Amino acid sequence: MRRLSKRRRDRNLTLPQERAMCFSLICCGWMLLSSVFAFGNAAANNTTTLFVNRGQSAKITCNYRRTNDTEIMTVNLQTLSHTLCSYLHVDSWRKQDCKDNIRLIWIKEIMEISFELLNLQNQDTGTYTCTVKRIAKPPEKDLGVERVQVIVRPVLSLSCEKWPNGSPMLVCSVGFYHSLEQLWIKDGDVLNSSHKSFNGSSYLELPPHTISDTIYSCWVNHSSLNQPLVGNLSSSVCYERGGVTVKVVFIISSVLAVFLIIAFMFIAVMCKCYRRARSQSVPPVGMSVTPEPFLHDHLHSEALYSTLGDHHPVPCSPIEVNTE
Repeated sequence: MRRLSKRRRDRNLTLPQERAMCFSLICCGWMLLSSVFAFGNAAANNTTTLFVNRGQSAKITCNYRRTNDTEIMTVNLQTLSHTLCSYLHVDSWRKQDCKDNIRLIWIKEIMEISFELLNLQNQDTGTYTCTVKRIAKPPEKDLGVERVQVIVRPVLSLSCEKWPNGSPMLVCSVGFYHSLEQLWIKDGDVLNSSHKSFNGSSYLELPPHTISDTIYSCWVNHSSLNQPLVGNLSSSVCYERGGVTVKVVFIISSVLAVFLIIAFMFIAVMCKCYRRARSQSVPPVGMSVTPEPFLHDHLHSEALYSTLGDHHPVPCSPIEVNTE
């Protein structure tokens, strides 16, 4: 007690002050340990972001702690909802279950494990987790967990559709994305209303058909894009008459008219040529054509022998031949 009292006097500290100092030191130590654990968890839960274009492939490398006592291990690729691919390694890799657009890549020399996602589409955007686990030797042990957020860049599609009541509308589709900005623009003016969004598509109902042509634009921006996407479409494309646009009807009518004109001209030329050929085949006027007499005709024979007077040739009777 005397020594503690002497130390307090030397430091000019009272008992409450000394207790407060000890409490501060304990808090600092706890905070230091908490930060170490938090840093370790953050490192374990670190997520890498990978941007790809639609139709391209993405490679997810499974980082894990390589050990020499690993005889049997598994590797799984999964999303938040379900497992996409699973392999078991016993001397060689054996596929347990895997989607068609996913393939395992194994580089034996450096024991690198990775998955390749093929032909990615908008719906493939998400967070993928690769887990490597040692099954034997016991006990089971997680060798590594790697998380990669794959974002397929949006692709804008602008088209014309119809509401159930038959009125035209514009449809701007990019797929479902978080934090997606979308605007409709009419002849350079931003429209902040009259549009609805559903499942990554935005709809804009057009006014009744007008004579003037209006240019509508769909503007889309996302964090994965280097610059916003813009799609333009003329209102004349969407106004239909009987299911076919006015422009298409005009083109079809013009083609039919040209075809009919050509057909009439062809028929007229053919008729003229036919008349000319027929006129050339008629004999000249004043020329008589006497038909060749039939010498064996009975009437002509009588006329021929009438110049002999009353003597007429007697026809020969047939001679009977006795065959006995």
